[in-house]
Amino acid sequence: MKHFTTVSACCAALAALSVYGQVHAQTSAAKEVTGPYIGTAFGAAFGNREIDDSNSSNDERIGRSAKFFGGYQLTENFGVQAGYVRMHDLNQNTGTGLALVNRTVNGHSAYLAGIARLPLGQSFALTGKVGASFGKVTSVSSSTAATNSLLGSNTALLVGTGAEYVLNRSVSFAVELESYGKISKQVKGSTLTVGTRFMF
Repeated sequence: MKHFTTVSACCAALAALSVYGQVHAQTSAAKEVTGPYIGTAFGAAFGNREIDDSNSSNDERIGRSAKFFGGYQLTENFGVQAGYVRMHDLNQNTGTGLALVNRTVNGHSAYLAGIARLPLGQSFALTGKVGASFGKVTSVSSSTAATNSLLGSNTALLVGTGAEYVLNRSVSFAVELESYGKISKQVKGSTLTVGTRFMF
């Protein structure tokens, strides 16, 4: 009888451990994709680009971008994010044909956006982003009355799409294509970046 009691106690303890393990595993799985995070990304920046003109070689310049962001993943599928992006050497074309004038500008944007996430297994996900971009053009390649009209600030719609690879609980990588709309009244800004996210 004593042995039976001991075995029963052991079985009960194992069952309790099993239930605890399952609950802990479910909790850990939930933490894999939820919680606060910060990150950084670097890549290319694109400004206004003409499609049909006789001097299209001026369209080929690609700028540089750097982005710093933070957010909170509310669920596996939805989250919020705020960030700041710098866009250097954006192309700005005015006129067409032989009258096309090409300039470069530097700008930046602070943004606030909602994030949608579609998991493709445990390691990969597709992402989408919609929000508000608070942009500003701060300098131009040559300061004249015409080029100074490119300066200024503007609030616009931010949209983006990307793909994410989750390395582990703390680190993930992403490729993102984002349009910040008009960052001033005349200058558009878009980026293509590769970044890293660190989750707490």
